Amino acid sequence: MKRATMILAAALAAILSTAGPSDAKLRVVTTLTEIAALVREIGGDRVEVTALAHGNEDPHFLAAKPSHSRRMMEADLLVYDGLELEVGWLPLLIEGARNPRIRPGAAGDLDLSRFIQPLEVPSGGVDRSMGDIHPEGNPHYTVDPALYPDLARAVADRLNELDSEGASFYEARLAAFERRWTEELTEWKERLAPLEGIPVVTYHKQWEYFARTFGLLIVDQVEDKPGIPPTPRHIGELEQTIRRENVPWIFLSDLNDPGNTEKLAERAGCRVLRLPQAVDSRDGTDDLFSWFDELVRVLEEAEREARR
Repeated sequence: MKRATMILAAALAAILSTAGPSDAKLRVVTTLTEIAALVREIGGDRVEVTALAHGNEDPHFLAAKPSHSRRMMEADLLVYDGLELEVGWLPLLIEGARNPRIRPGAAGDLDLSRFIQPLEVPSGGVDRSMGDIHPEGNPHYTVDPALYPDLARAVADRLNELDSEGASFYEARLAAFERRWTEELTEWKERLAPLEGIPVVTYHKQWEYFARTFGLLIVDQVEDKPGIPPTPRHIGELEQTIRRENVPWIFLSDLNDPGNTEKLAERAGCRVLRLPQAVDSRDGTDDLFSWFDELVRVLEEAEREARR
């Protein structure tokens, strides 16, 4: 009897150890919080999602933690921004995890940049003298709400592939997300319509996709070159540009040091706007809808104040 019980227990353990998506949630690791939020919108309670970078961390640079390695080893799906945004740390984590499910080219490898048209793709050679230039294009596309229907479709397709039993569930959640997102995007565009054509300066080349969708005109950056702090000469030239173009705002993400930028704005007669750069980058931005609501609110209030 004891031997039979042991055999039964071993058989059950073997079954549980090989259980697939029909028996357990898909384990999804993302690099960014906004990507994690998107996967949760589509995956619902059939997925367990972890973002490696917090909303208040710079995704260009991420210090590896033991928890990162553990999550990568267990992951069924890895979803990331791409365009070399995470090139300084993600390949090392993938290599260290030794997880064939998320290796490049595997079904569990999902590069969302494949589903957008990148901006600012360099036409010639790229070298370090040009700053932190991404040779495949600007990677900061997740700040553009107009791109999310395509990104959501890509996520749903991959979840369907990995968990075919949940296909109808994922498709239903995708349809619901698309309906709500379309309504919200229409409202966001209406609220920010007065910003169309307004010139702005940004600290980093982080808001180009957002500016394209909402009609803002980015005339320059505080950084001398991408990823390189401004020189005194560049600050002086930028002050002249702000005055000449009648720039009302300098966009600063919550990650950027406001020091030189605040002084520049004071001298040039404009205002620094602190913008939430990601989901969970500040209180009340714990999903995609609340994050973009906060972005729109900050800009909407700034525009109203500028008209007073």
